[in-house]
Amino acid sequence: MRLGLLVTGLAWTLGAWAQSVDTAAVRADRAERWDQLSDNQLIRLEWVARTWSWPADSLTGRMLRTPIGVKRDSLLVWLEEGGPAGETRKRVEAIKQRRYQIATEAFNYKGDLRGLDLSLYWYGIYDVEGMWKLRPVRVKAELSEFPTGNASGLEFDLKTNREEGSHFLFGSPVRLDSADLGPVREGSAVLLPGSQADLGAITARDRMYRGNVVVYATGMVQGVGADCPELSGYALIAGVRAADNQWIRRDTLANVLDSVVVCPPEVHWSGDLMGDGTPDALMFQKTPSGIRLLLFLSDAVPNEDELWARVAEWNLGY
Repeated sequence: MRLGLLVTGLAWTLGAWAQSVDTAAVRADRAERWDQLSDNQLIRLEWVARTWSWPADSLTGRMLRTPIGVKRDSLLVWLEEGGPAGETRKRVEAIKQRRYQIATEAFNYKGDLRGLDLSLYWYGIYDVEGMWKLRPVRVKAELSEFPTGNASGLEFDLKTNREEGSHFLFGSPVRLDSADLGPVREGSAVLLPGSQADLGAITARDRMYRGNVVVYATGMVQGVGADCPELSGYALIAGVRAADNQWIRRDTLANVLDSVVVCPPEVHWSGDLMGDGTPDALMFQKTPSGIRLLLFLSDAVPNEDELWARVAEWNLGY
């Protein structure tokens, strides 16, 4: 209402006494004060109210309760971007880009250091007195004092600002809550054809209404290989199984065997990294030159038909 009166009053004044109005004096009384918003802020709030269908009076009151200066400017930008809905939209966009990384402090980093994206939000996974914790860390790379000597090029040690070593490091394009990771599964579970790993559920309510997350392998073992069994028709499947053992959802994961990497993966660790109530999984797999870690996340899928997405891998050389 105030904005409409302001615009109407200015238009009428300029039309009647265009040669005699002191516009500087008029504008001076519309500057931002602790009890008053500026013309620019009122116009922007009107745009916000129209764009997002929010009540303009409530927005004005919220602005007046905010200290003048940077805090009001920040609040106004946040409102223009959609407020909570804008935050969710940006989070979804970042997740869809799948800019995730995994790393480890236990082995030297080899190769091009530019492959490590330090602009991500990095977290360490720690076992604290039997409770798994996700904690923010600052990651840095230093030239290794003890290179393995088995590969050409430089080798680096990955370190964090925390004294204790992490189980592994996780880089995310979105900020995560530093909270407990719920029930966690650790230890090797080789996914040969016909075998499965039950990753459980976060709460009893999940088990009752949403089921347990299970990953299993199909295919055939055709013979004994040099390092791994010879497999054919191998597929890795993640599913949600109800209490009566009926499948609620199933999703065939991206192929993890090819002409070079022929060993089946093993579930190395699982827990709710993304805080969406569904376990995520870190698997490791033998390769001709070492080991690679594979990260599967539930929060990075583009649609409800998929349960997990393979978002990152980390190669460790012997």
